[in-house]
Amino acid sequence: MKSILHIIKYKLLVFFKLNSEISFGYFFKALSSSLVYGLFAYGCFFFTTNSMEYLLSGINIGMFLFHRFISVILFIFFITINIGNIVVSYSTLYKSKEIYFFISKPISFTKIFIIKFLDNFFYSSSTLLLIVGAIILGYGIYFNLDWYFYPISLIGIILPFMFTAGSLGAIILLLVLKLSSKIGIKKVLTSIGLIYAASVLSYYFLSSPADTVQKVFEYYPNINAYFGFLDNNLLKLLPNYWVSDSLFWISNGSYERAFPFMYVNILSSIAMFCIAIFLAYKWYYKTWSEYSISNSTFRLKTNNKRESIFNFKSSLLNGINESILKREILLFFREPNQWIHLIVMLFLIMIFITSISGIDMTILNAYNDYFRTAIYIAVTIFNVFLVSSISIRFIFPLISLEGESFWKLRSAPVDLKNLIFKKLSIYFLIVFLIGQIISYFSNFHFPVELAIIAQINMAIITIALVSLNFGMGGIFLNLKERNAIRIASSQGASITLLLSLMFLILIVVILFVPVFNFFQEVKSGYQISRFNLITSTLILFLIASLSSYFFLKAGLKSLQKDI
Repeated sequence: MKSILHIIKYKLLVFFKLNSEISFGYFFKALSSSLVYGLFAYGCFFFTTNSMEYLLSGINIGMFLFHRFISVILFIFFITINIGNIVVSYSTLYKSKEIYFFISKPISFTKIFIIKFLDNFFYSSSTLLLIVGAIILGYGIYFNLDWYFYPISLIGIILPFMFTAGSLGAIILLLVLKLSSKIGIKKVLTSIGLIYAASVLSYYFLSSPADTVQKVFEYYPNINAYFGFLDNNLLKLLPNYWVSDSLFWISNGSYERAFPFMYVNILSSIAMFCIAIFLAYKWYYKTWSEYSISNSTFRLKTNNKRESIFNFKSSLLNGINESILKREILLFFREPNQWIHLIVMLFLIMIFITSISGIDMTILNAYNDYFRTAIYIAVTIFNVFLVSSISIRFIFPLISLEGESFWKLRSAPVDLKNLIFKKLSIYFLIVFLIGQIISYFSNFHFPVELAIIAQINMAIITIALVSLNFGMGGIFLNLKERNAIRIASSQGASITLLLSLMFLILIVVILFVPVFNFFQEVKSGYQISRFNLITSTLILFLIASLSSYFFLKAGLKSLQKDI
């Protein structure tokens, strides 16, 4: 325990240590970061209170349904943290240089596991906690809850929930690597993928939101009561259920009824952490050794096959472009955390597309124009958020991943800006294609005018987001960090995420009135005016062009930094 506390102490000292001398530039950057964080926290708070006002007072869905919607969001949240922790843990527990440093010291592998797990959890959760904190504040103020609600909800509800998801991710990673040595990595990954897909689909069918709404409204107007007897018993075993029910009873002023759910939530997080430590004690050293040996063997085999894989006999590209493309493909697939994370994100996107493509416009038309507009805007928000997430993960670290050998490119007789721009183009085309596919499958149920506008808007937004991430990646350049996931979880990446979300809010402001007018004109049978929709797209194009120019210029300028 003493060695763990010793390492944590110095990690905290490194975290709070200033990385550069205090100067005007440093002060300006720190002030800008604080301002962005503050504005974003206020945005989350504002969005939470207004959404609650609309759902509970505007369309009056009732307390029970409101907390069941929270439960569904928390389930997605849980899966995201869980999968994210698997990928991050794999990178930091098995590939990090820091592990080799710790191994050379008199520290047991179990302690190394605990240190790196806690490091991962708190390092990657700082921005998430800011968002959750702002949402909890909005929730508490809306229901006029006492001051002690905030520490109780954070320590007794939110942190245990996130800790359970993170610990389960570490457990699954150890199981995957242990089983891989027995039956092969392909079979294990396929099985795990199928289990996750089955879990998500099972949750969707068991929770059945449409059926729940229908059953609850049979009791109208008494829809604020507790209808837990309508839930499937299997769902009551899930952490998201415990959290949503805790909040339901607290918001009704009944802490004593919330306590059992909080208790089982805390107990579950402790149990999961203990299981993770036990499995680490049994398997971590062995799986790490097997990984190191298999990784070396894999590299030798890959080196032997590399020539045949990258032999583009009938390539249409010229020599330089072909070399850049081959280099990027090699670098991407050489790092398992890159392609595994991409597969995970594509899997989540597929789930989203499958869910959203089931929107029934006949049912949707039964609601008022405000609600239909809200649905269209919500779909747009999800689409932009997905593209933004992919951009932060793969575009933001682009320049930093050149690493400390970047000086070779700087000193080589090549046009560096042209080379980096071509490198960016490869990733841009992939993100652009994904954005267009998401937009098409999530909007084709809407009227054709809105579907076309969504497709054009997504193209404009993708350009803006890719430029933003490229520029911010250059401003927060870190050539010493080789781990793409840690770069994408850094302070610079967090600020980029917040800027992306602020851009998202701007998109909502620009689109809401034209889309609302469009639905009104369709419903009233008036001649549809496309002028408003086209004008909103032109405004979006203008803003995106200006921001893209600024951030691309900032990214390219970073190449001239004194490193």
